Amino acid sequence: MSIGMSQQQREEFDERGFIILEDFLNSPELERLLAAIDEVAEEVREVQELGPEDPFAVRNALSRHEAFLDLIDHPRMLPLVVDAIGWNIQIRTTHLDYRPPYPEDVQPGALGVGDGADQDIGYRNLSWHPDLASDSLFMGPSLDGRLPFMEIKVFYVLSDLSESQSGNLWLVPGSHLRSPNELRQNGRQVDPNEALELRLKPGAAVIWRTAVWHCVGPNLSDRTRKIMHVGYHYRWLRPTDYISQDQALIERSSPIRKQLLGALASGGNPLGSESDFHPSSQYWLTKNEDDVPLRAWAEAHGVGREGYFTAL
Repeated sequence: MSIGMSQQQREEFDERGFIILEDFLNSPELERLLAAIDEVAEEVREVQELGPEDPFAVRNALSRHEAFLDLIDHPRMLPLVVDAIGWNIQIRTTHLDYRPPYPEDVQPGALGVGDGADQDIGYRNLSWHPDLASDSLFMGPSLDGRLPFMEIKVFYVLSDLSESQSGNLWLVPGSHLRSPNELRQNGRQVDPNEALELRLKPGAAVIWRTAVWHCVGPNLSDRTRKIMHVGYHYRWLRPTDYISQDQALIERSSPIRKQLLGALASGGNPLGSESDFHPSSQYWLTKNEDDVPLRAWAEAHGVGREGYFTAL
C-alpha cells in the first residue's frame, strides 16, 4: 500500500502546482523548530550585527541546527516528496526566513513588484517570478516555452500566517503550465483575480512546484514571520547552497540522508571506476545502487508514479 499522495493530492499537484497540508507538524516538532530558530537568530544577529527587529535569511540552514536537518527526510514528508518528484533527488536549498513586522513608518511597495521602502531596508520582496527562470539560469528551449519539471520545495509555516498581510506566500495556481515569457511580457504583473494568498496556521506545510509564479507579501501584522523552505531537485543538477556538505555531517548520516545531502553513500569516485580515461558522473548515470538508496526505499513503500517519476 502506498504511503504517498492520495489521488486527489496528485491531481491538485499536477493541475494547481501545489498541495496544502494543514496541521502537518505536531506540537513537539513545531516547538523544537521554533526554539532552533531563536537559537540561530541569536547567532546571526551577533555575527551580522543586526538589531532584534531586523529581517534576515539563512541558506543551507540544515547545517545550522539538527532540527532543520531533520526536515530533509521527515518520515511523513519524504513519501510525499518522492511521490511528487521521484527518488533520484538531493537537497538544492534549505532556507530559513525571519521577517519581523514592518516599522510603522515604512510604506510597503506594491505586491509582486519588488520595489518600495520595505525593499530598501532589507525585506526581499521579489517581483512575481518562477524559480530557475532568470536570465542567467534556464533560458533554453522547452515545450511551448514552459519550464521543465526540475524541482519542488516544501514550505513549512512556523509562525501564524493565517491573517492577510502577515508576510504570506502568494501563488498563481496552475502557472507552472504557462511560459515565464508571458510573465516577462506583462511586466511581471499578475491579475489579482488569479493570485492566491496562502493564509496558514503554524504547523502547516505546502508542497509546491517552484515553476509556479510566486512572491512574498508585506508583513503588516504584529508577529514575526518564521518559515522554512526545503528544496529538492534532481541529483544531476548542482545545488545552490553548497558544493559539498561538511564531511563529518555526511559520515554520521544514514544512507538516504547521504543521498539527500548530495554525497555518494558508496564512497566511490564521483566520476566512476574508470575516471582516468572514461569519466562518467555517478550523479548523471548511477552505476552503484548504494548511491541511490531512495530507489529501493520507494519501491518497498509503493511510492512513485510508475512510468513517469520512477524512471532514472
